Amino acid sequence: MKLKAVVNKLFTDRQVIISTRGQLKYLRLSVAAQAMGFAAAVGFGSMFAYLMVSGALQYREVTQQQAALLSLQSDFSAVSADFELAQAKIAATQAELDQQYMRLEDILADRHVVEKALEFASASPGDAMEKKSLEDRIRVLGESLHSTNERREQLELEIMQINKVLFQTARARDEADTDRQKTEQRLSSLRGLVNLYASTKDEIYKQLEETRAEFANLKQEFNNRLHSEDQLSNEVGALRSRLTKMSMENKDLIARIHDRTNESVMALREIIVLTGLDPEKLLGAEADIGLGGPFLAVTPSANLLDTEQDYYAQTQKMEASLARWESLQTLLNQLPLARPVDVGYITSSFGKRRDPMSKRTAFHSGVDIAGPKNSKVLATAPGVVTFAGRNGAYGNMVTIDHGRGFQTRYAHMKKVLVKNGQKIEYRTEIGVMGSTGRSTGRHVHYEIMYEGEHQDPVNFIKAGRYAFKATPKVEKAANE
Repeated sequence: MKLKAVVNKLFTDRQVIISTRGQLKYLRLSVAAQAMGFAAAVGFGSMFAYLMVSGALQYREVTQQQAALLSLQSDFSAVSADFELAQAKIAATQAELDQQYMRLEDILADRHVVEKALEFASASPGDAMEKKSLEDRIRVLGESLHSTNERREQLELEIMQINKVLFQTARARDEADTDRQKTEQRLSSLRGLVNLYASTKDEIYKQLEETRAEFANLKQEFNNRLHSEDQLSNEVGALRSRLTKMSMENKDLIARIHDRTNESVMALREIIVLTGLDPEKLLGAEADIGLGGPFLAVTPSANLLDTEQDYYAQTQKMEASLARWESLQTLLNQLPLARPVDVGYITSSFGKRRDPMSKRTAFHSGVDIAGPKNSKVLATAPGVVTFAGRNGAYGNMVTIDHGRGFQTRYAHMKKVLVKNGQKIEYRTEIGVMGSTGRSTGRHVHYEIMYEGEHQDPVNFIKAGRYAFKATPKVEKAANE
């Protein structure tokens, strides 16, 4: 609860109103947006601290690797010294072994001489003294030979020991070579690792510098936004004051426009009622104003002024009335409310009548209007010609589609001046009054149809008289 109170105290909803060419735009700085900005700043600071600590740890690891590399280099130097000492010992042992071989060869040579002397002594006769002397000499030589054999055996044993030492030394030398190669490979890999750490360290320092610069920019931007927020808050206060003043000044004007528009709408509805039709049915889908969008619950705002709410409510009412008036005005512009001729009089009305030919009771689907010779037949509303030509009992006939389900028909004309598919405007000349088809004299047969049903043209002509008198008043009320 305390944390929530602190957050609510630090971050409050702020709303900015910006006026651009008389249009108001609202920029809302929510608590979430402010908290996200603060969280982004904290995140960048944490990232900066993490990169600093990570760089320090990597630098420490590189230092430890360099110390291990120096230790390996020292071990390699010691192994190299031991290897050189072993090679010196091997060379000395080899020299001593060569001397022992030379002495052994000398002993073997002396033995060969003694054997020859013994053979010569045994073969040649002599006195006893010489033989005794010779035996003594032989005994001495035998003892010497025995000592020589013992010395030879001792030397052979020493040679075997030396060979064993040489083998062990050679084996140690091979192991030292293998260790040296492994040490060199490890040293090479460590050098590559050190170079990699050095390049990584440079990249980390570069990223740290970029992060410092980015953090400084973000901090500056945050300060600028705080300053802008203060300025916008002041502007919002001034705009609220102006809006309150404008809403109070325009409230009466909007009310007058709304009332005048409603009066005009009622007048236009009365005109349509005079035709015998339902205005709501004629408006159809246009009576329903297009609305939509997702549902969002309204959160009451204590900062929104009551005058603003009242102003917007009055404005919406006025816009709805104006939209209604525009719809009715557009409908009136499409309704056939005028007379099809400038000069003429009605000779036969709409509904039941006595047929002029058969003298029997019949239904007359329009009105007959007689007039001077070659009188112009005029379109009573804008539309598109759907038929122009000869049509049996109707004679020369023109049918015009005015949209919204309305059609008008002009028959018994002397001449047709329009073509099928032609788009015409209000009061366009479409033909000349005549007496073609099933007719007893010069006139124009005028029909009005709504959604396929015939309507009394007299009602539309009366409504048109009222509309043409009321229209200036409606335009004046709209202007006011």
